[in-house]
Amino acid sequence: MKIYSIQFEGYWLERNKGDVPAQSGVYLVYRGQYNIEKNIVELNEIIYIGQSVNMRERIVNHDHLQAFNATLNAGETLCYSCAAVDEEDLDIVENALIIAQKPRLNETIRNDVDYSEKRFRVNGRCSLLKYTDFTITSNAN
Repeated sequence: MKIYSIQFEGYWLERNKGDVPAQSGVYLVYRGQYNIEKNIVELNEIIYIGQSVNMRERIVNHDHLQAFNATLNAGETLCYSCAAVDEEDLDIVENALIIAQKPRLNETIRNDVDYSEKRFRVNGRCSLLKYTDFTITSNAN
């Protein structure tokens, strides 16, 4: 069984999303509230999970930005967290996270991904993920 170790880095507020790494990986999009006095972000919900060969370019120019913003409540902002993933593993890692998390704006998963048994260990800046150590099999899709 292949084991994927995924290390999330970040968090970046919407206004700082240009600082996201320009590398291949997966990213989480959150609804959150920034507390300027404490300089902390309270994350409320993961709304989307995506992947790209260049996460910075994808997040800065995201075609779902309007949909992301439509989920925000008063006083909230978008926040991002990213994990470097080799380009050849992007589809399986993204799909596994979507299957485990089921964010509201991820409507579909890829059907052409190899779903043989794989284990995922997720660490780092990934608050609100329901599962951080899980296995998927052909029965998961």
